[in-house]
Amino acid sequence: MKKICPKCGKEFECVHSVDCWCVKVKLTDEARQKLKVYNNCLCKECLESFAQS
Repeated sequence: MKKICPKCGKEFECVHSVDCWCVKVKLTDEARQKLKVYNNCLCKECLESFAQS
């Protein structure tokens, strides 16, 4: 499924499964709280930026 990242506006592929790249991104509880402002999936780059902060 094609989606648009609500943070940066980039189009990306979302597969909605346990094999998706997003499942492998390690997020802290603090990062998860910050992500709640977005009502949809983020692209890989934006999600990884939250994991690094």
